[in-house]
Amino acid sequence: MPRSASPGSLSPSTASTASVVGFLVFIELCSGILQGAVPVVVPLIGNDLHVSAGDLNWVNSVFLLVAGISVPLLSRLGDIYGHRRMIRITMLIVVVGSVIVATANSFGVLLIGRALQGVFACWLPLDFAIVRDRVQKERVGAAIGMLVGALTLGATLGTLGMGVLSREVHNVHGLLLLPVGAILLCLPVAFRLIPESVTRAVCRIDWAGAALLSSGLAAVMFGMAMAKNAGLGTTAGALALGAVLLALFVRTELRAPQPLVDVRLMARPSMALLYGLSFLTGAVLYGAQTANPSFFATPRSLGFGFGMSAFGISLLAAVPLVAMAGAGAGADRVVRRFGPQRTLIGGFTLVAAAYLGMVFAHHAPWQLAVLGGVSGIGIGTAIATLPTLLMRHLPADQTGIGTGMYNTLKTLAGSMAGAAFAAAMNRLVVDAHGTHVASESAYVTVWASCGALALLGVVVARRVGRTRSRAEGRPAAEAALVAAVAAD
Repeated sequence: MPRSASPGSLSPSTASTASVVGFLVFIELCSGILQGAVPVVVPLIGNDLHVSAGDLNWVNSVFLLVAGISVPLLSRLGDIYGHRRMIRITMLIVVVGSVIVATANSFGVLLIGRALQGVFACWLPLDFAIVRDRVQKERVGAAIGMLVGALTLGATLGTLGMGVLSREVHNVHGLLLLPVGAILLCLPVAFRLIPESVTRAVCRIDWAGAALLSSGLAAVMFGMAMAKNAGLGTTAGALALGAVLLALFVRTELRAPQPLVDVRLMARPSMALLYGLSFLTGAVLYGAQTANPSFFATPRSLGFGFGMSAFGISLLAAVPLVAMAGAGAGADRVVRRFGPQRTLIGGFTLVAAAYLGMVFAHHAPWQLAVLGGVSGIGIGTAIATLPTLLMRHLPADQTGIGTGMYNTLKTLAGSMAGAAFAAAMNRLVVDAHGTHVASESAYVTVWASCGALALLGVVVARRVGRTRSRAEGRPAAEAALVAAVAAD
C-alpha cells in the first residue's frame, strides 16, 4: 500500500527520543490505572446499584467487548489521518466515559460509560506507530518494552491504589474518581507534548470490511460474555453468527483494492505464528484473572483458599503485575542477548512452569505469590517481545492496524478463555453453607489449562525462528539465481 510523509514540520528531529518515549509512557501509565482500578470496586458497584453478581459480569465484559471491536478501525484511522489525532479524539471519549461511570446512578448508564472507556485500548497500537516513526530503529524494542511495562505498572498502581483508597473512602462514586483523575492528567500530554507520526497510509477506509470485522468480533465476544449466564443455544448462535461474519470479512478483504486489514500479509507463516502467539498470550494473561482473586477470597473453612479481604487480594494480585512491568521494561536487553526466538520460548516456558506449579502448590499465599511472579515475568517478556517482531514484518503504513489486530486477538482470547473457565468453575462446585462455590478442582483445572496453553506457546515459538529464516533466505536465493543467470 502506498505511503506518504507528512510535512517537514513533523520530521523526527523535532522531538528527542527521550521526550517522545517519556510522554507516551506517561499515557500508558495512566491508561493502566484505568484498567486496573475499576475491577477492584465491582462488588461495591453491585451493592450501590443493587445489581446481581451475574449481571456484574457486564461491567468488565462490555469494556472488553468495545476494546476488542474498536481497536482495528481506530488503529487504521490513525494510519490514515494521524496516530496522535486519534489518541486525542479517543482520550476525550474516555474522559466522558469515566465521568459517566463515576457519577452513574443506574446500572444501564454505568455500562454506557464503561463502553466509552473501552476505546482506550487503541492507545497502545497508536503509541507503537508513533514510536516506529519517531524513535531510532535500534531503540524501538526498548521503547516498546517501556510502554508495555508502563501499562502493566499502571494497572498495578490502579489495583493497589483502589485497594488502599477503599479503606478510607466508602462511597463508590468517590472511588471511581481515581481513573477520572488519571485520564485528565493525560490530556495536556496528548494535546501539547507528544508529536504526530510522519508516515500516512494513502487510502480510504474500507467501511464494508470495518462493519463485517466489528460485527463479527462483537458477535463472538458477546457469545463469550453470555456463556456465563445464557443457555447453550444463545451462546452457540452468537458464535456461529460471528464465524460467518468473520468469514465474509476475509472474503471481502481478499477482493478489496484497499482492504482494512491485509489478510494475505497476516496469513504469511511468519505473521500467522506471531498472531497465534498473541492469541495464546491473551488466553493465559486474562484467563485466570477472575479465578485467582476468587481463590484468594475463598474461606479457609472449605479446606482451600485464603479468606482474604479486598485489600489483601489487591496486594497478592499486584505481584504478577509488578513482575510483568519489570520484565516488559527489560525484554529488549534479553532479546539483544539471546535473540527473539529464545526469548519467546523462555517467556512461555516460565508461564507454563508457574501455572503447572500452581496445580501442586496453592496451599499458602507465599506459594501463589512466588509462582504469580514467575508467570508475570514470562508474560511480560512475551507481550513486550511480540509487538517488536510484528513491526519488523509490517509495512510502516500498516503499523497501527497490524499491532491493533495483535491487541484485539489478545482481548478475544481473554474473553474466550474467561468464558470457558467460568463454565468449568460453575460446573465444578462444592456446597458452602447452602451456597455453591467453585471447588478446589475447578481452580486446578484453570491453572492446568493455562499451563497447557503456555506449553503450546513454547511449541509455536520454536517455529518462529525457522519460519523467519526461510522467509529471509528466499530473497537471497532468488538474488543468487538472478546473478547466475546474468553471468551466463
